[in-house]
Amino acid sequence: MIDAAIFSLSFAAIAFAIFLAFKYFDRRLTVVFGLLFAVYLGLDDLVTGLASASPALSFVGGQWNWSGKIYSLALSLVVVLAFGIRRDALGLTLAQKNLKSSAIALVLLILWGLTLGFLFKPEAPTTETLAFQALMPGLSEELVYRGIAPALLLGWIRGRRPEEGIPWTVVLITAIAFGVWHGLGYSSSGYSFDWMSALFPFIGSIAGGWLRFNSGSLLFPFLAHSLANVAFHLSVLARS
Repeated sequence: MIDAAIFSLSFAAIAFAIFLAFKYFDRRLTVVFGLLFAVYLGLDDLVTGLASASPALSFVGGQWNWSGKIYSLALSLVVVLAFGIRRDALGLTLAQKNLKSSAIALVLLILWGLTLGFLFKPEAPTTETLAFQALMPGLSEELVYRGIAPALLLGWIRGRRPEEGIPWTVVLITAIAFGVWHGLGYSSSGYSFDWMSALFPFIGSIAGGWLRFNSGSLLFPFLAHSLANVAFHLSVLARS
């Protein structure tokens, strides 16, 4: 648990540093909301890793971190209610803008996942693997990084209505944080960083951030994330 807490604190500090590096490119960004953003991402990492750090907190069995993703969703619900973030500020709507371009992006991102499968050659997936990849990362991570984190950065709380347009600085900040989250490691032997593990989530997150604001909804980012993950694991069928 201590290693997990150190990692979460470190990640929160890095997320805040990323925010500070880019905040001057968008006058809407303030230090208070940047700090809130960083603390939230640190807490999300902490609760996501609870089941892995302490098996007693894992209430769903299996190979994958079902419990951690459920904890992440629960934290997201608490944050949304505590700060009064509107559904449209989160992208929790079925109404879609720019449907054609979003659909094209969805197809391209699925092909992206398939391409990564050919590159990294995962093993043949189990039924649990496909079920997990089709549901949990897309639900929890898109809500965090494409829903709540941008809303906090832009101060869309207490019922404030979201603004139109694509906030590219926010998309970049959240994409870098998402990449770092996947690439950074910590153990008793110290910190590590896997550039490849960070690079591809970063690229996908840029596309996902654009898709979130282009469509005005989390639906397409969720579908893209989930289907790309499934395509990655099913690439073994195309390779055989």
